[in-house]
Amino acid sequence: MSQFVTTTTLSQMRSLGSTAERSVHRLQAVLGREFPAGIGLELAEPVPRTDGSGIDWYTERDEPLVRLTDFPPETSAVYKTRLYQAVQAVLRAAAAHEARSDPAAKSTATALRNAVTFPGDENVWVSGGSDGSDGMLVVTAWGYEKHDAVTSGKGEIIDVSDRQLSSVARQTEQSARRVAGTSAGAFWWRWVVGSLVWLVPLVLAGATAWLLIPACGLILPFGTVAFGKGEGAYCALAAPLPPLDQASLRTQQLITEAAAVEVQLRRHLTSCIPKPAQTKESKAMDKSLGEGHTGKLQVTLSWQTLDDLDLIASCPGGILGGNKGATGPGICGDGVRDRDSNRNLKKNISSEPVENIVWQDDIPQGTYDFTVNPWSTKLKNRDISIHFDLRFRLDGKETICHDTVTRGAAKGDGVIGTAKHLTWNYSDTLPNCNFETNEITMCVTDCKQ
Repeated sequence: MSQFVTTTTLSQMRSLGSTAERSVHRLQAVLGREFPAGIGLELAEPVPRTDGSGIDWYTERDEPLVRLTDFPPETSAVYKTRLYQAVQAVLRAAAAHEARSDPAAKSTATALRNAVTFPGDENVWVSGGSDGSDGMLVVTAWGYEKHDAVTSGKGEIIDVSDRQLSSVARQTEQSARRVAGTSAGAFWWRWVVGSLVWLVPLVLAGATAWLLIPACGLILPFGTVAFGKGEGAYCALAAPLPPLDQASLRTQQLITEAAAVEVQLRRHLTSCIPKPAQTKESKAMDKSLGEGHTGKLQVTLSWQTLDDLDLIASCPGGILGGNKGATGPGICGDGVRDRDSNRNLKKNISSEPVENIVWQDDIPQGTYDFTVNPWSTKLKNRDISIHFDLRFRLDGKETICHDTVTRGAAKGDGVIGTAKHLTWNYSDTLPNCNFETNEITMCVTDCKQ
């Protein structure tokens, strides 16, 4: 059960990054992937208030929460050290992602840095552990900074020092007193100096002529040089340009042309994505999907009836797909379900139905579970078996698995059908089609939540 931590107002804070970069589920998945053993730091879940006045923060921890600044100085110092170490570890992970060239890695780096940016220690809480040894640090107001704040360089935000402002104010006041204390009897000195200012341009012009004429001479009409030494040779404007090295010029030209050819070749190779060797079933799936439904990883379900089957992916970050599951990116990297045929037997009706989940670039490391679930059927009064094809396509290679799910009429409590699922790890090759069976049960009487 979620535990309420605190409420922060938005009147004095501004958000950092995009909404996707502040997704707590995405950041929890990234932190779990970067630090499998944990770092003793947890991000509270933000829930915006309906009136827009602020954000409520929640945690799934049941232990009592104590604000970091409420601990005795000795205990607070221990937790602050742990907080600093955890923040530095996250910042190092962000720097590693930033060093990569792909946009997804840079977005992850920005999200990690924003996750350890918060207005101050008063936004950090400790769940359990009063001696500073085993408590979990829970951070609220992460991804936000104060409007009048500067970055401390340690992942948190600190206010501008009031002492610095006071020092500037005192210096300004002292300067004003010195000006106000100027003697009125010295006013006539300012008048004399001001009246002589107009002589400065004349003095500068005379000094320039005095220095240049003896060296350069004075050019008279018809090209005559007078009053100078060496007929102006001392004032040559520019030396003659050295002769061009034609061999070096040609070398630089060839280097430039080779660089342009290399760029064009790299673009050409990037665009040449190998097409997998397709079976008849695979070609039929692509025909039903149409254009624009491919990516680095693609999982496609097809069947040949008017029933409603669901393709559900259980990812390291959560559930993707299913009638009640998420369909957009953020739950599992950039994975998204972009086709859902015969939905609830009312939408996208097709006699050659397909469901498709696709990842473009951001595929979280870890274990996945793909389930084919017979959600609904038109034959309500008798049992039905539905054959399906499940295709996996990764980096230009693909495999197709075949099996059957069943759905029966609901007759009180008990089994009303079977679903099929298989497990796959992203670090492995394509799945081996070893499906496992799940029974679908229906609860009518004596149901417990």
